[in-house]
Amino acid sequence: MKNVIKKVTARPIKVINNIVLGIYLRLVKGKAKDIKTIDVKQKRILILSPHQDDEILGCGCLIKKALEDKGVVKCIFMTDGSQSLSHELTPQALAELRKVEAIELAKNMGMEEPVFLDCPDGSLEPNDDEVVKKVAHVIEDYKPDMVFVPYFLDGHKDHTAVSGILIASVKLLQKHKEFETYCYEVNSPISVYGVTHYVDCTGYFKAKRDALEFYRSQTMSFESIFQMNRLNRIIAGTDEGAELFKKVELQSYENAYNRYNKDNRISSCFRQMYSIYYMIPAYFKGLSIKREVALYQYPGAAPVRRKDKSGKGTALN
Repeated sequence: MKNVIKKVTARPIKVINNIVLGIYLRLVKGKAKDIKTIDVKQKRILILSPHQDDEILGCGCLIKKALEDKGVVKCIFMTDGSQSLSHELTPQALAELRKVEAIELAKNMGMEEPVFLDCPDGSLEPNDDEVVKKVAHVIEDYKPDMVFVPYFLDGHKDHTAVSGILIASVKLLQKHKEFETYCYEVNSPISVYGVTHYVDCTGYFKAKRDALEFYRSQTMSFESIFQMNRLNRIIAGTDEGAELFKKVELQSYENAYNRYNKDNRISSCFRQMYSIYYMIPAYFKGLSIKREVALYQYPGAAPVRRKDKSGKGTALN
């Protein structure tokens, strides 16, 4: 009965999402007026992906474009993906299958062989020393021009932990090539208060869908991600859609991460957007925090203030 109701209401929900979020994004798009396209031509790209499929959900069009532009792409999968939904497989069997799927996808798209850290799905910790060392080793060996991580303002604690791991791993690097760091959106939109760059998805959506087909073990629908990407055209000014990113300076990003993600609990402030039925809550829950963090990271911004229990303003930076 539940599936029947979802099937009947899916189209109206998509229409409502487009109307509500379309109006909202048109009203606030001026706040992202300085957004730029990412140059991925002939770049060595490293993507830190919490689970097998997050790299495509957040960066699928970027990956395809980078490979077409003679770039090189490599993924590090942080967890084993064993807690994904499955009605037939044990967690151990699911973890092995998702690894096979990721390897097949990498070969098909022309990416480098992925690295699997096999951390328990759902239990990734930003202060895991062994994981930090492994990521640092990959960075030193691979020598990326660009590193992509999920933005830490996300609704999943594995996603938020990845930024902490990257920040810690960079401190272990001895001699390494300088690289640019970008955050990508998956479960929670970056928002106009944080976005700095985009990749035009016009002509690339089929490639992104085809890539996700390799993750046959994943039973969740990805339609909310594609609807978000299509709505992003309002912000980026593209014909069909866009993937959005936030370029960060690591010291500023670390300061914000340490202040706002104490004990890796910030994910509870956001709503995961794993379904079209949760898109509107995902856009608006935690929006004030996203704005606050954007101001905190922006050099020269006026102090961000929040009222304390007495009702008086308290400076946060």
